[in-house]
Amino acid sequence: LKEYGEGGSDSEDDNGIINVGNGFHLYKELYDKLYRHQKEGVLWMWSLFKKKKGGILGDDMGLGKTIQVISFLSGMFDMEKIHYVLIVMPVALVVNWENEFNKWAPGINVTAYHGTSKRERERSLTKVQRRGGVLITTYGMVVTSWEQLGDKDGRKFSWDYMILDEGHKIKNPTKTTKGVYNIPARNRLILTGTPVQNNLRELWALFDFAHHGTLLGTARTFKMEFENPITRSREKDATVNEKKLGQEISEALKKIIAPFFLRRTKAEVQAKKNERLEGNEKEQRKSAQMPNLTRKNELVIWLYLTQTQQKIYEDFLELDDIKELLMTTKSPLVALTVLKKICDHPRLLTTRACAQLGLHGHDELDEDMLEAPEALESAATKIQHVQDHILIQESGKLIVLVELLDNLKSEGHRCLVFSQSRKMLDIIQKLVTNRGHKIMRLDGTVSKVADREERIQKFQTDDQYSIFLLTTQVCC
Repeated sequence: LKEYGEGGSDSEDDNGIINVGNGFHLYKELYDKLYRHQKEGVLWMWSLFKKKKGGILGDDMGLGKTIQVISFLSGMFDMEKIHYVLIVMPVALVVNWENEFNKWAPGINVTAYHGTSKRERERSLTKVQRRGGVLITTYGMVVTSWEQLGDKDGRKFSWDYMILDEGHKIKNPTKTTKGVYNIPARNRLILTGTPVQNNLRELWALFDFAHHGTLLGTARTFKMEFENPITRSREKDATVNEKKLGQEISEALKKIIAPFFLRRTKAEVQAKKNERLEGNEKEQRKSAQMPNLTRKNELVIWLYLTQTQQKIYEDFLELDDIKELLMTTKSPLVALTVLKKICDHPRLLTTRACAQLGLHGHDELDEDMLEAPEALESAATKIQHVQDHILIQESGKLIVLVELLDNLKSEGHRCLVFSQSRKMLDIIQKLVTNRGHKIMRLDGTVSKVADREERIQKFQTDDQYSIFLLTTQVCC
């Protein structure tokens, strides 16, 4: 903590507020609940504010980035350093942020700018602009309403802080990125659990936003001065001098961003905790103790295609008539999409394609039916009469998945299953339901935040649900 200026007074004022270091004041009751790395995070944000700089908090998921931000904002509001804060996040996180504010800083006025009612949204915005507080909104709202969020009574309105949760969403030039750039804010902060150090272009995009374009120059100059020489040094045919230059420039870049980038991994936090607590009873009494962190293991399983998948895949690559059948337009992107569908499950292809490829259950369609508009829909919508064992044997992924889910259930585990495709979830849902699993599902068809939260709460509180099926975009 010394790095960020801890060493304040333990004496409370009449309101129970203490100086926790470097002139930052916070309720003692709140401060005492924070783990050591969270206290460091709060003081780090305070150090950025004093320098009038933005930053990126890139802690691993589970280390409490939300709590650190709320604690920091609590102190800032109490010290009257800020009055208006805008936090932008994926829609699935809105309820969580509201709950965390209620738990950690119930005195802060928190209002959501979200939902279908334009009048309600305007009322929420006006309330925060007049009384002060925190306005929570989503990336989707920013795309459509950035002008309103930067306006008050026809004049430009500037937020004291603009904070982006899951801020890596602005790594590419999109409407979302344009929207957040166009909302005036004196201070900017990004939260992301996704490591950004390894992709230089993404790194530039995030720091360009956080620092109002003042840290790393324009995209063009950054590419010339940093990205090109560093990238070149990593290539196999790079010369000794190119490797040396790339290393030097990489080190220089790390030094530039270091004060404005705070990332702690679970392993690092756990190791430091063990180091400090060895025989140090005073330390144990002084801070809230971080529980032992469970390790997240990522296992990538390489699977074989089934004979059906392999034949369709090879025919698509080699035979023009199969290409013509499976592709609506000649495009490399469309071709990759088709190949991906084949690898997931052939029935993600159109009904017409499945029929002409001879897949069971679609081989009896007559020519008139094949010319109908419905024939261009995914065959996954017409699987009711296809036997489960056939659906499983047509996909290498399903052969493994259904057995894995059965085994995990028998051992008392509950599982989240993600897919990029709703149609793939339809197939999985049919199979696992018929195998005795009770499932909950959440995809893009559930648009209301309250409905999403209800399903999440139901799965979390009812052990009878063994599987939660979700699309990967459900948290956006």
